[in-house]
Amino acid sequence: MKFFKPLLYFFIFNAQSFTAQQVIQITFREKIDNSIIHNVSATIKLKNKGALDTTIYRKSNEQGSIFFTNTALNNAIAFSINTTHSVFEDFTKTYSIQSKLDTIRLSVSLVALKVQAINQITVKAPGVPDTVFQSTKISVADYELLDNGRYLLLTYERTLAKQSELLLFDGINVLSSFQLPEKALYLTKDYRNNTHIICESNVYGVVFTNNELSIGLIPKEYFFKYIAPIVDSNTTKLYFSNFNKDYPAFDYFTYDLSDSTYRKILHIEDDLIMELYRSEYKWVDVRTKLWAKNKELQTGIDAEIWVGANYFTQSIYYEEVYAPLFQRNDSVFIFDFSKDQLYVFNKLGDSLNLVPIYFHYFKNKTGWKRQIIQDKSTGKIYSLFEKDGNVFLGLISTSTGLITKKHRLHFKYVEEVKIDFGIATYIYRPFESPQKKYLYKEKLLD
Repeated sequence: MKFFKPLLYFFIFNAQSFTAQQVIQITFREKIDNSIIHNVSATIKLKNKGALDTTIYRKSNEQGSIFFTNTALNNAIAFSINTTHSVFEDFTKTYSIQSKLDTIRLSVSLVALKVQAINQITVKAPGVPDTVFQSTKISVADYELLDNGRYLLLTYERTLAKQSELLLFDGINVLSSFQLPEKALYLTKDYRNNTHIICESNVYGVVFTNNELSIGLIPKEYFFKYIAPIVDSNTTKLYFSNFNKDYPAFDYFTYDLSDSTYRKILHIEDDLIMELYRSEYKWVDVRTKLWAKNKELQTGIDAEIWVGANYFTQSIYYEEVYAPLFQRNDSVFIFDFSKDQLYVFNKLGDSLNLVPIYFHYFKNKTGWKRQIIQDKSTGKIYSLFEKDGNVFLGLISTSTGLITKKHRLHFKYVEEVKIDFGIATYIYRPFESPQKKYLYKEKLLD
């Protein structure tokens, strides 16, 4: 057995020779609660007498451990280790060990970077921002507000392409982290309030198990065909659209879960953009017209639409139709900015009211940003404005269509504004500052 045990470690841990070997196991643990830490990147330099040092790289597994081998005949080993992790402080130490044991087990305690010690609770006045998350190593690219008051953060150290990482943050501590397998683009929630991460090649559903993060692969075509079009839902109804960013019109529908029937509740169309869209066919060359006619014969879709989708959408004159839908209590609100109307429906999809809206006019003066945000907890609906870098949230009256109040956010040029319980959360980094992108929140005046 003494002969076969080193041989077994050769196959498991990829040793480099057939000499007697020691296995060095290093386990990484959190200093405060002694929990294991995975995804720790470790650089190990083996000190070789009379030869160049050997450098090896390891990343801790799900049990928080890394392994490497010692092939020295005298069972003495000297090495230095340097670790990096987005959530914990860097660790560097040199070891010199002489032991005849087959396996040497070491434990390393790492100190969390992002633990905020709170001695007292401070209540900030409306308009005064509070720092939710900050780090000297990583920036926040996107985030989602979770139902239990926690935050799901999409972070990166230098670029999202190589270092996309999810963090589960409770406002004080990072509870869990997960390194994504590819470049992440953004986070989104579906109609069931489930969180998804949209990546370059795939879509992943985020799974929360106690305080641990994990992801599940969802086919990208399936997600954007069957999940993304559903805008909202209530007890018996789903509200969905056939929106296509390359076509200046779409419809809103309701789907009844009890009897599997659906009905169209509103057609949205930008008449001016549609006219220009179809007119593009007149100006293209003969070869393009023939191609479009062949496509029309194959699919039944007008040749004008084929040309518009492939050519006019690349023009500076094309603008996607913007008509968001929101649900509050038993009412459904659709803002049709192309017709200057706010449509109000009941939960069955029957029309209740029609309110004129004009706050989106004179964008050069008002700074209207084509973004409507709803506070999911209170149901209030806000419009976003930006003028000279100052960002304003205008409270919309759904009975008059007017902006009744405006709240100016404390910082300029903020990103990813979300509202919950009357508190605006956003990402901000000072202009020309070495500071990473932090997450802030501030209470609205209304």
